[in-house]
Amino acid sequence: MALQGYNVPQSRNLIRAAQGMLEHAQPIIVLGDFGEQKEMPQNATDTLVFRRTLPFGASTAGSGINSSQYVGTPQISPYNFVLAEGVTPNSNTVTFQDVSVTLQNFGILFKFSSKVENLYEDDVPAEMTKLVGETIGEILELVRFGILKAGTSVVYSTGSSRSAVNLPISLNRLRQCVRVLESNRARRITTRIAPGPDFAVKAVQPAYIVFCHTDCEADVRSLPGFTKVEEYGNFKPIHDREIGAVEQFRFITSPLLASFAGAGSTTLNGCVSVGGSNVDVYPFLVTGESAWGQVALKGMTAISPTLISSKTTNHANPLAMFGYVGASTWFNAVRLNEAFMTRLEAGITSL
Repeated sequence: MALQGYNVPQSRNLIRAAQGMLEHAQPIIVLGDFGEQKEMPQNATDTLVFRRTLPFGASTAGSGINSSQYVGTPQISPYNFVLAEGVTPNSNTVTFQDVSVTLQNFGILFKFSSKVENLYEDDVPAEMTKLVGETIGEILELVRFGILKAGTSVVYSTGSSRSAVNLPISLNRLRQCVRVLESNRARRITTRIAPGPDFAVKAVQPAYIVFCHTDCEADVRSLPGFTKVEEYGNFKPIHDREIGAVEQFRFITSPLLASFAGAGSTTLNGCVSVGGSNVDVYPFLVTGESAWGQVALKGMTAISPTLISSKTTNHANPLAMFGYVGASTWFNAVRLNEAFMTRLEAGITSL
């Protein structure tokens, strides 16, 4: 005789928990809404490979897995393509390049007592579920930020090193950044990850996106020609945290994109310094299409929730004294093309 056990179908409590965690992670994600996305395959390997076709005439420097190979400016001479009458020209080949990223396991766990679950006036496990989602989202966003801010292409607001920085962002420096991107055949970003737990993308109006800390907002709004989001007219914002645009740049802010505290000049020049002795240097990530890749925090297989009521008894909890709420996920990010993004380092004006 067949026995219908509770664990035959997956518990909907876990599905709802995962859904809620993803929903609470979404609002604080900025970098995670862009970049090339790949879903994490199950029962395969811990390494994902992003493959790209190099522009014709481009050169590479560096080799090996996770070396963040740099694609140099394409060099093409049109006179090498002049055809001779009756002569078949030399054929060419397409060059592919693989950039690998190894997944890492991230997780967070909360524990509560049976007294809290049964007697406390607030639903503590439910609040823990929300906090788990927010924290997981923040952890993965900081992983992305750590990868992207370590890029090799950099422009300084002052001088030629981080230690010399003591001026805020300027339009000329932004234009210098876009020169680097354009010369390397970078394309403007045209898609973003659609909001919600499903794995999907949506089209956005082409632009170079500048990611920066919320502290930088006052200086960005002071740039010549700055247009606020509410004044876009027929143009639509590409992100909820977008504050405005200048020329071909769209600015998106987040409190997670922290500064290099005290890493700038000893001459403050009216810039913010937490310690009072050296300028705090803020990274502005100026990005084009296909600059980086990541494993997306999307879908029900991307996050594994833990939701154990204190009423659940087992050999470790025989008297039902405590329960758990938590989640884990496999994730990592990688810079795919150093030439398609650059980092502008600047101070911010002391208000």
